[in-house]
Amino acid sequence: MKFKVYAEGKEASSSISFDLLQDEAIGIFESMRAYHGKILHEKEHLQRLCESAKTVGYQPVPDPEKLRHEVQLSLKLSGEKNTSVRLTLLGGRVFVIIGSRGCPKELYQKGVLLKTASFPRGNGNAFPYQTKASAYQQAVLASTEPHPPDIFDWIFLDQGNYLTETRVGNFFLVTYTSRKPGLKATLWTPPEHLILNGVTRKFVIKCALELGFQVREVPLTRHDFYNADEAFLSNTSWEILPVRELDGRKIGIETPGLVTARLHRYFKRRIQQNVAPNHSSSTHQRFR
Repeated sequence: MKFKVYAEGKEASSSISFDLLQDEAIGIFESMRAYHGKILHEKEHLQRLCESAKTVGYQPVPDPEKLRHEVQLSLKLSGEKNTSVRLTLLGGRVFVIIGSRGCPKELYQKGVLLKTASFPRGNGNAFPYQTKASAYQQAVLASTEPHPPDIFDWIFLDQGNYLTETRVGNFFLVTYTSRKPGLKATLWTPPEHLILNGVTRKFVIKCALELGFQVREVPLTRHDFYNADEAFLSNTSWEILPVRELDGRKIGIETPGLVTARLHRYFKRRIQQNVAPNHSSSTHQRFR
């Protein structure tokens, strides 16, 4: 991967000076994605960044419009149109990192393998789940556990042994309520107060409802995951990524599942609407 770092409207050195790494400097960030030169859900990402800034005590709280300008300027300077964008606040400075962070295409065809982490999710009162900060000690600890080489990510349990999320993404389970006539299904995902409520997660829920699927936000166990008809992950970089196994248990019959594949197709088409607002409002009816 090759990334470019921008600060204050110009390309910056990839090294960060020592004074930015002082103990009291808590880094917060947002991972975004540009399609055709436009940041998808930019307003939502910037709002969440400002909320994270308030929680960790940033003074003054950053101005969303100034952050938006910084992102747009950096994206323009990079010359990239379809890329990942990471906006970071650290030690009072703003950094924009631009570079590709996609998954290999074959993972969308065969699905990924997950493992339950032996390290439990930390208490939400110690550090709020809703704050997106550069504090990945738990993720690093999980990935250092002995594991098969093809494990893609780890999923964490909370203090009550309910599933929460992976290191950098949310998850959904799918159960069929009817396959004939027509495909009917329910999507299941943990409640938002137990996780980092991803911007992409919320968009997935919106797309699922538009397609006529039901969505339930409830605490989920490994038993629920093992017995789901389908499962998939979501985040800004992955979009919708099918899961083939958890802890060596195969999920469902086929990967990607029927709902996962249909939802991802619709998700991509809805993205095109968002980055190309001149499309007619009736367009998404044809995508259904």
